[in-house]
Amino acid sequence: MWTLAGIGAFIGGLFLMLRELLPLLKARQTGVIRSKGHAGRRIERAVDPERFEGLCRARLKAAGAGGLLAVGGLVWTIMQVVGIAMASAG
Repeated sequence: MWTLAGIGAFIGGLFLMLRELLPLLKARQTGVIRSKGHAGRRIERAVDPERFEGLCRARLKAAGAGGLLAVGGLVWTIMQVVGIAMASAG
């Protein structure tokens, strides 16, 4: 049961991380990023480089929480599987 919680945390963290990283990678490639919010504005690297880099840093920082959750879920799952293996072996 607790193993499934770890798997769910890993998948959820991966989703949260990729939700921020994929638009960031696209923005780095194209040079255009959209701000978050109701009316997301289009920010171009050539027109406003400071704001573009600021939004890219903010997206990278936001992806960190999802990454931590994914790593925590992975560690939790590994610990549970090792515990199950040790309990069944002994």
